[in-house]
Amino acid sequence: MRIITRLVTVLVAGSFSLGTWAQSTVLEEVIVTAQKREQLAKDVGIAITTYSGNQMDALGLESSTELIAYTPGVSLAGDIGGQRAIFNIRGVVQNDYADLAEAPVAVYVDGGYLASTQAQTFALYDIERVEILKGPQGTLFGRNATGGLVNTITAKPTEEFEGYAELTAASFGQVRLEAAVGGSLSDRARGRFSVMTNQQDEIYTNVYSGSDFTGDPGTPGGGEDTYNDNTFAVRGQLELDINDKTSILFIANFADTEKSEGPYQVTSTTEVRRANGEPIDVILSIDDPMNCDIIQAGACIDGNGDGSVTRPVVGGDFWGNTDPDGSGRRVNKDFAFDDQNQIESQSLSAEVNYQGDNVLFTSITDFKNFTRVIGLDSDQTARSALIFQSDGDTDQFSQEFRFSGASDRLTWVTGLYYLKINTDFIQGLAESAVGTDDFALIGQEANTITELDTDSISVFGQVDYALNDELTVVGGLRVTQENKDFDGIVSFFPNTDDRRIETTGFLFSIDQLTADNDETLWSGKLQLEYSPSDDSLYYFGVNRGVKAGSFNAPLFGGLSPYNEEVLWSYEVGGKLTLADGKAQLNVSIYHYDYQDYQSFSFRNNSSAVTNEDASYTGLEVELFANPTEWLDVQFGVSYIDAEVEGLQIASDIFADTTPPFTPEWQFSGLARYNWDAFNGNLAAQVNASWKSEFFFSASNFTAHEFDSSYTADASVTWSDSDNEWNIVGFVENFTDERDSIIGFDVSGFYGTSQESFTKPRTIGVMLRRRF
Repeated sequence: MRIITRLVTVLVAGSFSLGTWAQSTVLEEVIVTAQKREQLAKDVGIAITTYSGNQMDALGLESSTELIAYTPGVSLAGDIGGQRAIFNIRGVVQNDYADLAEAPVAVYVDGGYLASTQAQTFALYDIERVEILKGPQGTLFGRNATGGLVNTITAKPTEEFEGYAELTAASFGQVRLEAAVGGSLSDRARGRFSVMTNQQDEIYTNVYSGSDFTGDPGTPGGGEDTYNDNTFAVRGQLELDINDKTSILFIANFADTEKSEGPYQVTSTTEVRRANGEPIDVILSIDDPMNCDIIQAGACIDGNGDGSVTRPVVGGDFWGNTDPDGSGRRVNKDFAFDDQNQIESQSLSAEVNYQGDNVLFTSITDFKNFTRVIGLDSDQTARSALIFQSDGDTDQFSQEFRFSGASDRLTWVTGLYYLKINTDFIQGLAESAVGTDDFALIGQEANTITELDTDSISVFGQVDYALNDELTVVGGLRVTQENKDFDGIVSFFPNTDDRRIETTGFLFSIDQLTADNDETLWSGKLQLEYSPSDDSLYYFGVNRGVKAGSFNAPLFGGLSPYNEEVLWSYEVGGKLTLADGKAQLNVSIYHYDYQDYQSFSFRNNSSAVTNEDASYTGLEVELFANPTEWLDVQFGVSYIDAEVEGLQIASDIFADTTPPFTPEWQFSGLARYNWDAFNGNLAAQVNASWKSEFFFSASNFTAHEFDSSYTADASVTWSDSDNEWNIVGFVENFTDERDSIIGFDVSGFYGTSQESFTKPRTIGVMLRRRF
């Protein structure tokens, strides 16, 4: 910290008079393909937030989900202590961690859909831009884009030779290297090669001593430090000009990540039940003056069968285990290994473009494979209780044929899309053979074994017709035929290895389901756009979005189908260029009417998606300004009033609840000031975001609410006069906030909840060389 402070002081003190080198970071005009054609973002009648590669460099973004902090109306959900993070756009989220589930926010990379929610968390390297589209996008992007779309476009091969190398060194032993090189290979061939590697040591120190509070031993060999990262990713591209009208682009991707057991910490919570044993609330244990294991009908009851109805330690779990320092950087858990979780992805795509006289034909062929092996200490303490494990393997293939064209008044696009997904997914809970038989699983594991095959084919089209120079009407329709085949069984097996899920030595089964789900789905759009000048655009649209139904595959049984969800969206918005081009203001107001909203609930190691109706109303405002050539300002605010209607809390209790991970208010801001110095340019930047309180569970129980939170970052960048060299000193989360971001309630099993927290303050330096 002292070194960075001195560096900043010297650079500021030695700066020269202001010159003319500075350029705007936030007001960059970004070309987007939100409507399957190239347009300026300000000319698209969709609430869209875009980030160019230069803007993401300035913000210091390294992961896909880090964009969330700067995007109004977008928040974070996920699991595995944040190792899997997914987008929640305008309260539209389904936090089902099973690999069978597809998210209601579609994520695309270079025109290819990412079916696996695990794949939504990926490293950002050598990126041209990212587009975040809000509201249903099913007309052009398919049946699982009810909430919106995150569209990532990587940097493509160029005619000129170019590249860069970037090295980052930061707190917790982080070393990140990113590089790319590309250019012409011949008169008709271009290529680009990109690579990224990130190594980060463990952030959390594990104080596990070999046994829990009662003296019982835990998982052999465990107790290692956690919260690390070891990622390697590589991308290769080859673009060929077949002739003057036809080109083909091949893209190959590979990424491999190794991480520790999920970086959760433990919070002591108490389940409140009514007389028949049904949970109706969960509270923080420190708020229970009786110190009960579980509260039932106002009295304490035994939660773990030890004969005592109260906890050995105030603020502990059923056995007396506590978190060493609350939200600090110390943990105490037995099942903790620094190389437990493995995630791998690979893809190959080919995009063909043929430019006819009046028609552009595009074909995108895409294959992807995702595999993951996950292990998690279910109780997050030193107790050898239950171990959660899951293995997933997803193969997907898609083929899109698209035709587009334009005339004086008409712009159109139409196409055919095919998607096939095969997912093999296993998840289970195991109790170690050296455990204490707290759950009658000693030496066994209960595994849910499933396979889901999805075949989906759709036809789509959209037309923009200019009624006159100022008014345009937009209409679109997509019809999809989708067939799902599901096969699932819940079986018990011997547990001979705590670190892997096992399916040999079958003992018995408790649930089985073989079923299919064949649906005809449709999405539509009707919108009127008014553009009285080149500096203003107003739009009013009605959209119908749809997310296909699927199947529940929870732990301990309950295999079952759930229905498609339908979203009707009504939105009005405006995009204004102000102050002679020095500011851009974007405003949108929307109302969502949900039918059969897919609500995901998790409680006590059991989960399910159910269908309820819901309604949302919201407002978003974004301002990007360059008031002087030296100052950039960005501000965003969003408000949402969201309600899920009639969620079943108990057998005869239904409640209107707030969807999880949906704060009512969000604010974000950025200020960046440039001045000439040392034969180059200096830029000082501060950015911050704040969100109001939110629930991590659909049930909205008392202890499920996380407090409001904020985070703030700062950086100083020096660039030479040619912008070839960049040196950045940065501090992320400089106030070292430790706020809860993801949680899972297991109060009825252990008397605790799992929580993950924002990453501690991180200090670093980045060096980049462009050529």
